[in-house]
Amino acid sequence: MANWRKTRMPGVYVAHSKCCPAYDDPKARCRCTPSWRGRRRNPFTGKPEWQRPVVKNRAEVLAWLSAARDNKEQLLELAARGPLFEELASQWLDGVEQGRIGRRRGKGKPYAETTILAMGRSLKYHLLPVFGPMHASEISEIDWQRWIDKLARKGLSRSTIAKHISVASDIYAWASAPSRRLVSRNPLRLVELPPNDEKPRLRVALAPEAAALLAALEPEDRVPYAIAFYAGLRRSEIDRLEWPDVLEGDGIARRVLVRRSKSEAGTQRRPPIGSNLRDVLEAEWKRRGRPREGKVLAVSVMSGKIASRVEARWDAAGLNRITLHECRHTYASLLMAAGYTIKELMEYMGHADLQMVNRYVKLLPQPGEDDAADRLNAYLRRSEGH
Repeated sequence: MANWRKTRMPGVYVAHSKCCPAYDDPKARCRCTPSWRGRRRNPFTGKPEWQRPVVKNRAEVLAWLSAARDNKEQLLELAARGPLFEELASQWLDGVEQGRIGRRRGKGKPYAETTILAMGRSLKYHLLPVFGPMHASEISEIDWQRWIDKLARKGLSRSTIAKHISVASDIYAWASAPSRRLVSRNPLRLVELPPNDEKPRLRVALAPEAAALLAALEPEDRVPYAIAFYAGLRRSEIDRLEWPDVLEGDGIARRVLVRRSKSEAGTQRRPPIGSNLRDVLEAEWKRRGRPREGKVLAVSVMSGKIASRVEARWDAAGLNRITLHECRHTYASLLMAAGYTIKELMEYMGHADLQMVNRYVKLLPQPGEDDAADRLNAYLRRSEGH
């Protein structure tokens, strides 16, 4: 966070870089290109406000402060039009990150960390570049619908578009609450999303196919997919995984520690890992010089870059693509095939709801009726010591 400091000029603040002598000592000579920011009272509300965005030129701050004095009528007119969408988004996201604004549905619990990160990316890369400079109250249903239709023509899926719209709708719902009235209404309540013609993510790779999919990848890209296949971790859990979470003594442990998950049920769980994953992790550990700390992944799985590389390799090898989430489906099906109980499956997958586990029951190929008695008799023989 920038260390803003008052200057001799009223309303002008400066922030030096940490490597600059003036960062700690105001009397020291500046050896960086500092950032400048103005602070004034809003001519309409009378409340203090900061200049946005931060600038690198002190003259721009002086011009901004001067405009408040010289063009008060014009500023009053702008203020009467309400805040910009980017201003509302900044206030809302700040409240979400600090836990002051919770989920609108259910019991109003705070958003999960992974959800907050996803909402931040949605704002930064999709919503703010288009709607940020516009007054929130002046963005109509037609404007939003045109944007949705444009995204659909570009080929974005319904679920992806719905995530972006959900963020914008939450911002408007928060800003239009009777206790705030920053905007008069939510224009996103009447927009239409494209038809839901996507295929559900229900693919499972059986053990031989999973091994072939991993074998086709470069060692660096193989690690996250092996973790999903044989430990069932979510994308964000894979990204946060560190070497102490998978090491035991002088080698790879038989279980992986998930220190933090999106749910309380998934936090601090220790799912068993397959021998295939232990081989992949051990090879990566040795390749990286046997580290004892730091992240397991040398590449991030939070963007689409690794997925593009991986899918290109599978296409070249003539293999069917699979997503990281579908690899997690595979791990659940492997646990079921190995005879783990539903309770164990819930624990190792990090689910608090039995309904979530029931989804995986349908994914596993069911044995035929002919071997039903054989499976029962085999269990009885084992339990009776025969």
